[in-house]
Amino acid sequence: MTHKLFCYVDETGQDTQGRLFVVAVVVTESERDELRQQCSAIELESGKGQRKWVKSKQDRRLAYMRQVVKIPALHGRLCFSASYDHANYLEETVRAIAGSLRLAENAEFQATVLIDGLPRSEERKVGLQLRRLGVPVKKVRGASDETDALIRLADAVCGFVRAALEGQSDMRTLFDEQVRLCVVREVGRK
Repeated sequence: MTHKLFCYVDETGQDTQGRLFVVAVVVTESERDELRQQCSAIELESGKGQRKWVKSKQDRRLAYMRQVVKIPALHGRLCFSASYDHANYLEETVRAIAGSLRLAENAEFQATVLIDGLPRSEERKVGLQLRRLGVPVKKVRGASDETDALIRLADAVCGFVRAALEGQSDMRTLFDEQVRLCVVREVGRK
């Protein structure tokens, strides 16, 4: 039986001119509505609110991530790719999505991919590239993090990974622990 998977994707690092580019992918199945509610509750509880990662205070970011990684349904479903000295952002994003979906437990699936800020003109191109990599994609859509808690989660995972890789000690400690526990999974590094 074919399962439906949903990918929520965000990226960060274009401001570094490719020195460090991070893509985060959150993969969900039928539990996505429940996860949305849980993430929204954590946003309120942590004080992060619906703000983007970069517009939140450091202590609220950390409180948010500490709670998110405790959600059992997200274990192994928070994926990231970090590339260095590579400026083909779309290629790296497609590669991260494909790698994340390949980690999915279900062998047969069809994916809906929602990418923060993806222009409508790029949707078809991304879908085609994913299909060329053998990823069964139903549709690819641009999304806005202001409207969906799971896109905001992808934004937060991106910021979290970037902060850890850039050496922020409190984020690095939590990141290393979660990678070791396979809650957060790396899908490729260049």
